[in-house]
Amino acid sequence: MSDRIESIDTMRAVAMFFIVIAHVKPFKGFETYGNYVFFALDTIGQFDVPFFFAASGYFLAKTVDANTVTSRLWTVFKKLGSLYLFGILLYLAATTCVALIQDTPVTAALVAHRLGDLSVAGLLYYGDAIGVPLWFLTALFFSICFVVLFVRVGKTRYLVPVAAVLHLLGLIGMNFQHVFEIPFPTRDALFFGFFYVALGFQLRSVDWTPSEDRSHIYLGAVCLFLVTQLLEQYAIGYVLRDHTLPQAVVLTEYTVSTVFFVLALFAYALSNPELGEHTTLPTVGRYAVGIYLVHVPLFRILQAVNRVWGAALGIDLTTTLLWQVAITPLVYVLSLLVYLFMAKIGVIELGGSHTPWLDRIRAYVGSLVSSGRSEIN
Repeated sequence: MSDRIESIDTMRAVAMFFIVIAHVKPFKGFETYGNYVFFALDTIGQFDVPFFFAASGYFLAKTVDANTVTSRLWTVFKKLGSLYLFGILLYLAATTCVALIQDTPVTAALVAHRLGDLSVAGLLYYGDAIGVPLWFLTALFFSICFVVLFVRVGKTRYLVPVAAVLHLLGLIGMNFQHVFEIPFPTRDALFFGFFYVALGFQLRSVDWTPSEDRSHIYLGAVCLFLVTQLLEQYAIGYVLRDHTLPQAVVLTEYTVSTVFFVLALFAYALSNPELGEHTTLPTVGRYAVGIYLVHVPLFRILQAVNRVWGAALGIDLTTTLLWQVAITPLVYVLSLLVYLFMAKIGVIELGGSHTPWLDRIRAYVGSLVSSGRSEIN
């Protein structure tokens, strides 16, 4: 297989759409049945982030062995590090824009929403200190670190079992805090991302190639585990708790069914490597990380514009059906366009550094130092 698999890129584009849904929350609290719609959409989309982790592990298995661990890890660190820094700058810039739109003090807004409660763990490990969605980048990096550690010591046969036990603890921590209280976050690298990266790594390591002839079986499994996930999510959120859907949407993050849902989707994608080939989805999927970084800051700006303009015009767009239907595709498409525009003007490099200006600064400083030494000599 080549480095690009059309079906995997297609699924990345679809997964990214559901991530946008999870963050913009269309229909949540909207009229009588809005919570039902959002609950269904959000639950269906619970494969989204796990799929990205699994895909990363799948392609990691092709490029790393005991002899290349250090170089590969350094490459990953540079790539994800530049994405993380770029994401932080986006969130700070968006907060600044929102403050200007709402005519509030910028410094106060930055302290209140981004910089006022920083911690070393939140900034360097959990990744949610500046913007909660950025947790994905640090979780992915540390998950890859855990996987390559098993590769380095030659114990990959224990990789998935160890990761599965940790993930089970993580699911308990996320979904059953009212029964088993775990005093630390479990939606992180160790208890969440590690398992899915390890799963993807294992699928590639055993050279698992689902047959195209069984594609319909895998599609049936996708549908089965989708229904199972809806039922499990509802049971955890509402049967075991004193809530009803009309009252509130209870987000229980991920469930046991998510594991099998992701596995079925991966099998279906691999059994149809040309899925989406004649559409724009594979291309969009290649830029999914860009949409991921841009969409929440962009959405915050759109919300601020609505609050200011809505107050002036006497209408709140979020109370309209048009907003609920259009906001997700609008944020999705605009995020992609903004990301590509940033690449066009040289703010980022597609497929490369997302902080190229740092490289230019280093080169400039290096040239000054070299010139100074030459004059001294």
